[in-house]
Amino acid sequence: MNELEAEKAVLMNFMSIPLDLELYRDYDSLKVFTGKVRADPSAAIRAAVPKSEVFLSTDGGFVAVFVAKEAADEAQKALVQFGYTEMAAPGGKGSPQKLVARADEELSTLKGGLEDAVKKLEGLREKHAAFVKAADEHLSIIVEKAETPLRVGTTDYTFAMDAWVPTADMPKVEKAIAEKLGGRVHIESLEVMSRREPHEAHEGEVHHDAKVEEIPVKLENSKTAKKFEFMAGMLSTPKYRELDPTSAMMITLPIFFGLMVGDLGYGIPFMLLGLIGLKKCVSDEWRTISTLLFFGGIWASIFGLFMYGEAYGIHFAEQHHDMSWSSLLGVHLPHEIAIGGFEIPLGIYSKLHNVKEILYLSIWVGIAHLFIGFCIGFYNKTIRYGIKHAIVEKISWLMILIGGALLLLFLVDAMIRGVEVSLTDIRMLVAIPLLLVGVIMAYTGEGAGAILELPGLMGNIISYTRLAAIGMSKAGLALAFNTIAFEVMWGHDFHVLGSNSGDAVMLIAALGIFLIGHLTIFVLAIISAGLHSLRLHYVEFFMKFYEGGGVEFKPLKVIRKYTKEKNGVSE
Repeated sequence: MNELEAEKAVLMNFMSIPLDLELYRDYDSLKVFTGKVRADPSAAIRAAVPKSEVFLSTDGGFVAVFVAKEAADEAQKALVQFGYTEMAAPGGKGSPQKLVARADEELSTLKGGLEDAVKKLEGLREKHAAFVKAADEHLSIIVEKAETPLRVGTTDYTFAMDAWVPTADMPKVEKAIAEKLGGRVHIESLEVMSRREPHEAHEGEVHHDAKVEEIPVKLENSKTAKKFEFMAGMLSTPKYRELDPTSAMMITLPIFFGLMVGDLGYGIPFMLLGLIGLKKCVSDEWRTISTLLFFGGIWASIFGLFMYGEAYGIHFAEQHHDMSWSSLLGVHLPHEIAIGGFEIPLGIYSKLHNVKEILYLSIWVGIAHLFIGFCIGFYNKTIRYGIKHAIVEKISWLMILIGGALLLLFLVDAMIRGVEVSLTDIRMLVAIPLLLVGVIMAYTGEGAGAILELPGLMGNIISYTRLAAIGMSKAGLALAFNTIAFEVMWGHDFHVLGSNSGDAVMLIAALGIFLIGHLTIFVLAIISAGLHSLRLHYVEFFMKFYEGGGVEFKPLKVIRKYTKEKNGVSE
């Protein structure tokens, strides 16, 4: 079919020229040029070669030129000026029209046969698919078993093999082998490799045991944390002697997502969508997205209810004379609720009016997050290289971070809040020594590179302001759509429901704007909050402690999906 389609495409160029195909070849004294041109070259060719015949297609894009062989060079020079691209005449005899019609008939016949073949194959697939999949799985298992001896050392009378086994599973392995082989096998546990070996913790000793680096890693997390393993492992598998970041990511990733969304109206749909995904989806990728949506939706609802007090960008109770659900619905909604004798506010900040406070909060969230990262890094360095290396490489940065945080508090009071402060302030007295000692220690441990990394740490902290920026941008979009929708519905007096009723058309238009607008924000929230949450973890957080590059533990076992084993035989 492809050959026929290609042949037809070439013939189409010759259809508007009244010549049979055999007239383009087999001349002793003539040279024939056929091809595409940008414009009509007839006049130029006749001027260059008076004794010539020129045939031009009706659309002016294809030409056939007949000239004497001795004048071929002049004709070709003239053609080149018009963007000539040669296209040789196809073989065969007769008019191009008849050949195209014949090609169409053959293509129609082939397509009909192809459709019949596809239908037959579909029927065969439905009838035999289960058998083919089961047979493929069965044969793959046989091949895998046959290749297993290649991994085993042999002599004339013995077989020997070594393998990694989780320490907790070792008794089960010994029991299973003993039941199968009895006294004909000798099992020896060569060594138990714990995550922390005593000889590795010696101060100042840098240990680079290749065997340690080859130890496979089997992740052990809670049922909830397992849902985040795919996200944590997208960079790489953790090494045997470093903490698995999954549990930390399980806590902070949804919190960041929820903080950026911070709206009850989006949080509840996120939870429902995530719950549906966890129940319906099978692939790791979609289950990962569903997990983030579910737990992120929980935190988005919490922050939306208590921190921002809003749903769909509208506050529950009136704030800063903005529209509110209280005024729109004509009912009183409190600014706080009483739970167990405690007054819990429904909205502490407004994303559009408390910009400085929210930015300030996001910076402190970033400092706390980086603090956790450096603490984990200190633990990892202690295990792998000893306490001395851990102190100069991680405690130094903790001191710089804490000193910088105290200095930030001092500067905010002095330059933003206008609080009267002095250089003898306790924060300055603690911050300056911490910064100086931290920089000296970092320089001792990492060299001049530590000095170059200082601006990077500041950049890491500033990067967390995206927690506020994403939320504020979402709030701005919500305000725009809400304002347009309510003005279309009721005019400018939108503070009381029904104050200026519009007709049905305007009502439908307003609802359409409201729904489309918030659906757009909903989709953007998934993308922006999800990606930026991951970015803060992969770039800012993980870089403070995570090395990765470990080997995932993949036990030797038969994986069956389409077959089952009965009495040692697949069926």
